[in-house]
Amino acid sequence: MSETAPNDTAAAVRNVLHANVPVLGVMGLEVVEAAPGRVRTRLPFRPENGNHIGTVYAGVLFSFLEASGGALVVMAFDVSRWIPVIVEGTIRYLRPVTGAIACDLSISDRERDAVHRALEADPSHRWILSATAVAEDGRDACEADLVYRFRSPRA
Repeated sequence: MSETAPNDTAAAVRNVLHANVPVLGVMGLEVVEAAPGRVRTRLPFRPENGNHIGTVYAGVLFSFLEASGGALVVMAFDVSRWIPVIVEGTIRYLRPVTGAIACDLSISDRERDAVHRALEADPSHRWILSATAVAEDGRDACEADLVYRFRSPRA
């Protein structure tokens, strides 16, 4: 997992996330890549994200995966029409995290279109996104299932 300079789109997505959820900037969340339907995020290891045993705090790990999902939603859905709201999340901590982690997420056009059709038919439709944080050594560090509902900006 190498750190790369973000492209302009990635920087714009990072700025949106940091502006709307300021703690993500404090955590150091990076959006390394962003393209339609695809994002790569990174969380560098920072002592202020740590806990009493020298690993990354569990809440920071969940926030990282949830924010990574938010970055994907920005790149995959028309957020002027559908605002994502996480309504449920389950996380599994697979091993202690003592370094940087990354998360690669994507959604195919077919899956995105299916979500759009489901939302048209039932505005209370829930979409489940599975996200995994990968450590620098390539091993999975934690994984989460994030359940989203979308609401209209007018609601």
